[in-house]
Amino acid sequence: MILDTQDEATIELVRAYVARLALPTDRLWVTTDRRRFESWLGRRVAASLGGAYAYHPRRQVHLVLINLRRIDLSQPKALEIVVAEELLHMRDYLDGDRRRHAKHGYDRIAYRVAALTGASLEEIRNCLVPPRRRPIRYLYACPACGLKVARRRRGTWSCGRCSPRFDPRFILRLVADDLDAVGQHAPEGADGP
Repeated sequence: MILDTQDEATIELVRAYVARLALPTDRLWVTTDRRRFESWLGRRVAASLGGAYAYHPRRQVHLVLINLRRIDLSQPKALEIVVAEELLHMRDYLDGDRRRHAKHGYDRIAYRVAALTGASLEEIRNCLVPPRRRPIRYLYACPACGLKVARRRRGTWSCGRCSPRFDPRFILRLVADDLDAVGQHAPEGADGP
């Protein structure tokens, strides 16, 4: 088992739940560093994840991420819940159950984590720090119909009203930059990615 972390509480919980779930440790890699997990996995993962489990078929290893930055450590069982849940995913994989979450915190996995850790469903649903959304900073407009679209990031988009597919004739033009700093607000319903 590779335990790529300096966090003693995480190490202790991983060892405890590996034993409770009777998991093999010869092909288990656990980290608290999202970048390290991404390098092991070979692709990026969302920063909003509290934890992640993946099986890497080429390397034939089980990869587990415990993202400490996203876990609400002010709650007493939060870290234990995330560790138990990710190792439960590994147990399911080994048992042949390849299903994923139906609705995080409300599905069969949440009930199993509750039974395993003794945590309430409310604790399971609230063990992560709420994600922070970027503020709306850019306002774009369609040159043809005048539709205004607010965006959180800069980019190149075409008007969905004028053409359902990307069309260079209807590329949205930047109208206002840094809306948040100016104190202006985007129009109602103009919330973009």
